[in-house]
Parts: sequence; structure tokens; C-alpha cells
Amino acid sequence: MEHIVRSLKTVWRTERILGKNEFRLMVKKLQLNLLAGVVALFGLVMLSLALFFTLAPLWGQALAALAVGGLELVIAVVLISYSGSLSSPVEMEMVREMRDMALQDVEEEVALAQAELVSLKQELHRFIRNPVDSLLPSLIGPLLSAVTRALGANKK
Repeated sequence: MEHIVRSLKTVWRTERILGKNEFRLMVKKLQLNLLAGVVALFGLVMLSLALFFTLAPLWGQALAALAVGGLELVIAVVLISYSGSLSSPVEMEMVREMRDMALQDVEEEVALAQAELVSLKQELHRFIRNPVDSLLPSLIGPLLSAVTRALGANKK
């Protein structure tokens, strides 16, 4: 029973660690995607201004706005790519393995307890059906020694 409790505690702790790690990773990805969205929005505004200035007779201001907007869009793409490449650290794989081992231990203990219950149930059914056959093997030794003593006492 102590082994099951220890395994269940291990499962609980590993699940909690995995959950915290997944939450942190999700928050970090969300922050980077939000930042990339803001940069992309600013880039679109700048591209719009660039298009406006492109229509203007002087090309100096338009090209500057176009370059800044294009650069911000490139930054947004890099941020989105980086957030998509984030993954769990290597330590989390070890935590997953510990959780799986603890779950396997719990399953083995439950299977062992189930086998013991089935064995006990079969012995109980056997005893209820034929109590003499169940008790006879444990009584043969004392019964034989009592008979040999009685025969030995009768001969004297």
C-alpha cells in the first residue's frame, strides 16, 4: 500500500511540474505572438504611409517609410518563427519518464492486489463448497502424529 501511495504522489508531482511548464511555454508564446502582432500592425501602418508617400511627387519620404515598414514586417516574421520553434526543455522529458514509471508502478500494484483478491475469492469458494478438503491438508500432519502416538501407547 505504501508503494502505491508513493507512486501516486510521484504522479501528482510530475503532472504538476508538467502543467506548470506547459503553462509557462504557452504564456511565452502568446507574449511573443502578441508582440509580433503589434509590430506587424505598425508595419502595415508604415506600408500604408509608404504607399501614400509613393504617390507623392517626392520619392525620398516614401522610400524611407517603405523601408521601415518592410523591416518591421521582417521582425514580426522572425518573432513568429521563434515562438513556433519553442519547445519544452530536456528536463521535462525526464519528468515525463518519472511520471510514466510511477503510473506503471501503480498499475502493477493494482494488478497484484487484484490477483490476490481473485486468489482469495477462489479459496473462499473452495472452502464454502467443500470445507473438509480445504482443512484436511493442514490437519494431516497433526492427525498422523496423534494416530502414531495413540498406536504407540496401545502397544505398550
